[in-house]
Amino acid sequence: MVVYEFLQPTQGKPHVVVVLGKGGVGKTTTSIMIASELSRLGNTLLVSFDPAKHIIKYLNIKEPMKTYEISNSFHAYQLDINLAIKEVTSQYIDLLNELLPSLTVLNMENVVKVLKYMPGMEEEVFLRKLMEIYKMSKYDYVVVDTPPTGVALRTLALPRLYGVWVEKLIEIREKIVALRYVVEKTLNKSASVHDPALKKLYTMREEYGQLSALLSDAARTSYVAVANPEPLPIHEMKEVVAFLENELGTKPKLLVLNKVFPRDVAEKLGVAEQQSKYIEEIRSMPYNSVVIEYVTNPPSSLEDVNKLLKTTYPLRRLYGFT
Repeated sequence: MVVYEFLQPTQGKPHVVVVLGKGGVGKTTTSIMIASELSRLGNTLLVSFDPAKHIIKYLNIKEPMKTYEISNSFHAYQLDINLAIKEVTSQYIDLLNELLPSLTVLNMENVVKVLKYMPGMEEEVFLRKLMEIYKMSKYDYVVVDTPPTGVALRTLALPRLYGVWVEKLIEIREKIVALRYVVEKTLNKSASVHDPALKKLYTMREEYGQLSALLSDAARTSYVAVANPEPLPIHEMKEVVAFLENELGTKPKLLVLNKVFPRDVAEKLGVAEQQSKYIEEIRSMPYNSVVIEYVTNPPSSLEDVNKLLKTTYPLRRLYGFT
């Protein structure tokens, strides 16, 4: 893969490579390829948000939620969404107890149950992990294998959304604190503007603002979109590109067309016309693009993935394009 040409960062550490695409198109394989290649340039961590946990099998990882050394400069971590949700709900309960101690009389078990099944809880977990990733300065590169497109894009949109929400909460809370101060002074009581909830909101505003900026900064974050030469994967790749351009104000660094049949094989299978159509669509986009050829036996180990690297090349070479 032409990682050296397309994915080298300009500044900042770690440089985060986010791999996006429809489920089943080969995001995990592509993520492992990229991480393996980048590990030749510097200390690299592969983080998988993939709920199918494919890297456990590919990289012979014993269990999720732990970082494993694959080689001297290549490490891997598989997130377990269910365990992570339990951790986050526990943190929420601690925060509620800290900011609103009067709520301790309530049945916290019911609160935990509600939080666990709240819509958007998976995205919240992925967002928190992204925040951690950008603080991992011991790595030169972190490659993120994302969940399917919808969840991944909602996660990437959250920092800006949360920023607006938190700003409004700060505005309301500041008015409450100011009013409480005036009332206490009027009653000749000891008045204070210190407010734990407001302090937490200020911290959240700063964190979400920083993450939002990092996700849009091409010097710190590269995006790779993966698709197969089929209708739905190509459609979702276009959705990813539009999201990056319109919502984050950035661009994909690399488009990967996976499971591409050689022309003679495509003709025998009767898919040559359709495949050529989607190849041309990707080629016409103003972004770097590479092809990974279809292999009969899907990769199931790091060795298989490294072998697959030999079938990867710039899309412009396909069918004689220059």
